[in-house]
Amino acid sequence: MANVEDALLDLRAAAAGCGPAAFPPGLGRIDELIERAARKDMADLLAAVLGALGRAAPHGAPDGFRETGADTLFGHVRFACAYYGPDPESMTRQARRARERAAAKGKRLGKNGGFPRTGGAGAAFPLRDALGLGDGMTPALADRLQRAAVTAGSFAEGAALLALLSAVRLSESTFRRRALAAGGRALEAQESPAAWVPEPLLPAWLLAATSPAVPTLYVTLDGTGVPCVKKDMRGVRGRGPDGRAKTREVKVGVVGTFRRLDRKGCPVRDPGCESHIVSPKTAPEFGSLLRRLALSRGLGSGRFRIQVVGDGADWIANIVKNAFPGADVIFTCDFYHACEHLRAFLGLALPPTELRKAFGTARAVLRRHGGASLLKHLRSRCPSLPPEHPAWEQLDYFEKRKGNMRYAEYRKQGLFIGSGVVEAACRTDVARRCKQSGMHWRFLNAAALCALAARFRSRLPAA
Repeated sequence: MANVEDALLDLRAAAAGCGPAAFPPGLGRIDELIERAARKDMADLLAAVLGALGRAAPHGAPDGFRETGADTLFGHVRFACAYYGPDPESMTRQARRARERAAAKGKRLGKNGGFPRTGGAGAAFPLRDALGLGDGMTPALADRLQRAAVTAGSFAEGAALLALLSAVRLSESTFRRRALAAGGRALEAQESPAAWVPEPLLPAWLLAATSPAVPTLYVTLDGTGVPCVKKDMRGVRGRGPDGRAKTREVKVGVVGTFRRLDRKGCPVRDPGCESHIVSPKTAPEFGSLLRRLALSRGLGSGRFRIQVVGDGADWIANIVKNAFPGADVIFTCDFYHACEHLRAFLGLALPPTELRKAFGTARAVLRRHGGASLLKHLRSRCPSLPPEHPAWEQLDYFEKRKGNMRYAEYRKQGLFIGSGVVEAACRTDVARRCKQSGMHWRFLNAAALCALAARFRSRLPAA
C-alpha cells in the first residue's frame, strides 16, 4: 500500500507544520485523497495478481507471453499472459493462404482470429476469456458503465458520472461505443428471455395490509415515439395534418404477476417481479417477443389467469388476437384512454357550460356499468344531435371495444382497469433517457439504449 502510506506521510507532515492549535489545509478532501491513493495501490495489486495468473499455461506450452490490458474498477491495468498463436497444422489450406497473402502485404488478418490455435486453445489469450472481458472491460465495470449510460442525460454526462463514481476515465466516444454495443446485446437477449423465476415470498407487512387474490399474470403494452434524425424519418408517415413524422415508435411491454389486493380491491404487484422489453420491431414481431417473454414467466402453465391491458390501438388488439389467443385471456381496454375519447365526444356534442357535469356522469356510467351502457347513456343524452355531426365518430371507439370495457366486472375480479404500469415504463425506459430537450437519435441507437434500460428495470445483469 505504498501510495496510501505516501498520502498519510504527506498528511502527517502538513499537520506537523500547522502547530498544536490548527488543522492542516484541505482536510475536507482527505477521504478523496486516500481513496485515490488506495485505487492506485489496488490497481498495482490487481496487475500483480493477473500477471501471476497469466503465467499459467492451461493448454500446454504457449507461444510466448504477451502484454495485454483491461479496464477495471481501479482503472486500466496492464499484465502479461500466455499467448497461443494459430496452429498451422490444423489450419485449412484456404486460411493458411489467406494468412500468407496478408503477411506479404504487411496486413493482419484480424485481432485474435477465429482459426484453430496451438494446444487446442479457444482463444489467443485464455485468461481474458476466463476474466469475462467484454469490450475490454471487466463485468463489474461494464455493469457500472451501462447503468451510467441509461441514467445520465447524455453520453458525455455518463462518462463524467462513471469517472466521478468509479474514477474510471473514458472518452465520450469510447463510452458511447461500449454503451451502444451493450444495448445491441440487450436487444438480442430479448429474443430468448431468461427462464421463468418463481415469485418471491411477500414481506409480512404486505401480507398484513392486503388480501389474497387469484394469482394473475398481466401483460401490458404500448408504443411511444422517439425523436429521430431526418435520415431515419424518410418514408415514415406522421400523425400531423401535413403527414410529416418527427418521431419513430418503439414498442414497450411489461409482464408481471400479482397475488394480493389492497383495501380498495386494486391489484398489488409482486415486488421485483416485472419484466420489461423495448423493441423497434413491427407489431407482429413485437407480439412474438412479448409472447415468448410471457411464456418464460408462466403463460400456459395453468398457475395464473391471464390479463392483457392496452389502449385502443388496432395493433394492440391484433397482438392480443394473434399472440394471446383463447377465451381464458382477459383483454382490457385502458379506462383512462377511453375517458379521453369520452371527453372528446362531449366537447363536440355539448356547450362548454354543460361539459364538466356531463363528463362526470358519463365517466361514472363507464366505470360502474361498462362501454355498452355508456353508449346507451350518450345516445339518450344527445338525441337531437344530427346524424352527420362529427361527434358521433368518437363513439366508434366505444362501439368497437365495448366488449373489453366491462370495468365493473374487472374490478370485482380484482383486475387492472388501466394501463398505468406500461405508461410508467414508457417514461422510465424511453422518455427519461431518449426524449430530452433537443435530442435527435438514430432510431436503432435509441432502441438499443432503451432496451438496456428495460433490462435493468427487469433486474437482469449487465448485457
